[in-house]
Amino acid sequence: MRKNTIRTSFLALALIALTASGAGELVRIVRLKLSAGDLASAVSAVEDYKEKNGVDAEYLDAVGWLARGAEMLKQPDAAAAYVAELRREIREEKADTLSPLGAAIEVEGKLRAEREGRGSAIRFLEEEFARAKDVGLRSRIRRSINLLSLEGQPAPDYNKTDFVGTEPPSLASLKGKPVLLFLWAHWCGDCRAQAGALGRVVRKYRPQGLVVIAPTRYYGTGAESKTATPAEEKAQMAKVWAEFYAGLEGVSIPIDTDTMVRYGVSATPTFALIDRKGVVRFYSPTRLSEAELSRRIEAVLGEKP
Repeated sequence: MRKNTIRTSFLALALIALTASGAGELVRIVRLKLSAGDLASAVSAVEDYKEKNGVDAEYLDAVGWLARGAEMLKQPDAAAAYVAELRREIREEKADTLSPLGAAIEVEGKLRAEREGRGSAIRFLEEEFARAKDVGLRSRIRRSINLLSLEGQPAPDYNKTDFVGTEPPSLASLKGKPVLLFLWAHWCGDCRAQAGALGRVVRKYRPQGLVVIAPTRYYGTGAESKTATPAEEKAQMAKVWAEFYAGLEGVSIPIDTDTMVRYGVSATPTFALIDRKGVVRFYSPTRLSEAELSRRIEAVLGEKP
């Protein structure tokens, strides 16, 4: 499991620069400095900002990134100090500080796993999950728990009562077949960018028994990010899938918030590969290459039923 944590940390560090454009100016600078491994320059930028502007939501968001960056760059004392600062400043769950609060919880979980072991980290994260109310924050905490514990466990089933396309089969009914969960959002550019590789993988391995299910949830938005009713958003999901996911016709799309939280989908796409016995063999809350997807699927297909 430690290898998975290391892999995820390096992937996250590489993705910092790619996701910087949507952030405030300070956070954008911090992310770019961290993507280059330059923690000192990131810290300097945050200190200068605080001197001029004091402690505000942008500052706390940047400190959250410092905590993540310090942990990724193997500076646990610095990471712990940033977590402590965030905990002092953020006393309750508020909309404008959800991101740094999530960062503090995520980094503290990683630090505990390193210092005290996986069990201690999971207990801490489960306690935080029980307190959290916001769907995005709960998903983020569950992602941290899943990275430590989901692989090797029976796959949580999804709710089948609401869906796009064909009615989803239960995971129990799919035992004997490998199942790939592609957890996505209709507005997600990274999900659409994954569609080509996913379609090729499905065409290659579906004849060998692979089943693909694509859970999602309602986000309250439709076309052009406009507010939408559930019915309008559901129609948008169907439209986007038909338009951008060629070769994936017939894939069932369950719609359920609890499923997305349980699989820790705070980033889309998220993947979970389930073996013929219904056990999660691979969990990845990020995009994957066609080669990596193929390698993982072939490993499961090569096992005896």
